Amino acid sequence: MERPRHPRDAQRARVYRAEMPMPSSPLPGLDACAAYADRVVGTLWWQARFPEHGLGRVPRMRPGNGARQAFFAEHDNGEQTITLPRRYRTKGVVLHELAHWALFAQPDLPHHGGTFTRLLLDATEEFLGVDRGDALAAAYHAERVRVGRPPRPGPDGRLRYGWDERLRLGRGRALHVAWLGPAGPDRAVGTFLGFERSGATLRLDVDDTLHRIPTRSVWSVDAPQ
Repeated sequence: MERPRHPRDAQRARVYRAEMPMPSSPLPGLDACAAYADRVVGTLWWQARFPEHGLGRVPRMRPGNGARQAFFAEHDNGEQTITLPRRYRTKGVVLHELAHWALFAQPDLPHHGGTFTRLLLDATEEFLGVDRGDALAAAYHAERVRVGRPPRPGPDGRLRYGWDERLRLGRGRALHVAWLGPAGPDRAVGTFLGFERSGATLRLDVDDTLHRIPTRSVWSVDAPQ
């Protein structure tokens, strides 16, 4: 079955321009890149966000002889790899490609959209320090890169990214929305009609019944399966 296509990757060039002047933090070879990826994925920080992306699934690092850039890929046999030509063997690039891996199974989001940049900004601050995170945030701002809202915790404690970008892109489309209602967790699948009250309330048409949901209570938005 053909994988759904991602939305247009409108800010890819701006993201690359913002990241280009960042300090490199080089890693001495592919083995060091793999070890760094394992350290990141093995943290509680990572597992709180992507529990299904554990140490047993970290993509294999490839040398990329002849490749012009680093990239994450899934191959026809199901293997997932990160290609790292010599000049791209740095902590920042490894984090960038791990972010692509984490979001790969969410094809309704742009490759370098606001969800991706929010995740990479959070990971940069966590694993490379607050100063490096602040520098990346300033570079994103200078290049007019859209950065998504922080992840929100669900009742299971997991932090979920992308709820805001799906709402931004999803007007008139069917969405699966989960929120915390007065009686506890609630969820519904319906057509997203947009916001009211300057974004404070979202409108969801569920079988011709209008649901008005406080945006601050939403913790997950997905495309229905």
